[in-house]
Amino acid sequence: MTFELVRTPLQNGPRRVAVAAIVDLAPGYRRIVLEGDFAGFASLGADDHLRIFFVPDGVAAEDFEQMRAFPSREYTPVAWDDSSLVLDFVIHGEGPASSWAAAAEPGAVAMVGGPRGSLVVEGRTGWRLLAGDRTALPAIRRFAAEAAPGEPVDVVLLAEDPAEEQSVESPGELSVSWVRDLDALVAAIGSLPVREGEGLVFVAAEQSVVRPARRLLLDRGVALERAIVKGYWKRGEAEYHAPHGTAAETTAVH
Repeated sequence: MTFELVRTPLQNGPRRVAVAAIVDLAPGYRRIVLEGDFAGFASLGADDHLRIFFVPDGVAAEDFEQMRAFPSREYTPVAWDDSSLVLDFVIHGEGPASSWAAAAEPGAVAMVGGPRGSLVVEGRTGWRLLAGDRTALPAIRRFAAEAAPGEPVDVVLLAEDPAEEQSVESPGELSVSWVRDLDALVAAIGSLPVREGEGLVFVAAEQSVVRPARRLLLDRGVALERAIVKGYWKRGEAEYHAPHGTAAETTAVH
């Protein structure tokens, strides 16, 4: 039973979108459905990132060069079809994405570009260890949903407030636990059962989780080529951009 994480390029051009629907999944977590032309859109990896550009009211932007002038942030596609795209936003009271999502109303305009590439799981994983804060929930949900029936799926999630806890579903043998801070997240990863065989690991939260999580995985005998460990955001750096790749590829970055 073997698998690889294979980098796969994608061709996703810029798209103009408008807010079609808004659903609050938790007090600080908002799902927004964007309508537009998504024919040919592809997102092959659970950790894919597209970039959403927040276009000021009254501005007609139609191409990538114009898009780059606007504030933007990266998000994981949750779901899509030929005419819509679903994104989830953590509402935390600061930054262009949180402010835009908090104030969004049907008809509000934005633009999206990407994903430009995916890390695709090729082959069958023996187990999955998925951990992160609420920013990682879309990717964790996608990784969990891709598990084979009966496959062990251990999930650890961080939410400071119990009201922010949400459900995760999987056809695998799912175990979900919630913790309240980053130290507890790392500790919970270390206390999970050590599974036999080759498994997939995904860890994403504030950037300071990266080094201790990598050390734990090495101590547990996990090959970094089969793990994705990254900071989705960095405290005090609004423009932080997480590197993309396996834990082995990004080790030198942090």
